[in-house]
Amino acid sequence: MPTLKDRDDDFGQRGALYRDVLSEQDRTNLVTNIVNHLSDGVSDPVLAHTLEYWRNVDPDLGTRVSQGHAERRLTGPRTA
Repeated sequence: MPTLKDRDDDFGQRGALYRDVLSEQDRTNLVTNIVNHLSDGVSDPVLAHTLEYWRNVDPDLGTRVSQGHAERRLTGPRTA
């Protein structure tokens, strides 16, 4: 059986991709895409679960998604 590494869990590789591979512009684009999808209308339980998921991937990513979603709620839905 192979030896598991620290990143061999549900979130380690995703977090490494976010922190170590994506550029700052790529991270910003990812946050924008997630926030846009969440702003299309999800139930409160789904929103809470989704925000927890992104925090588990990376604390910075979770914070940025949460803040972006909160700002979007204040400014209203996006326009095409």
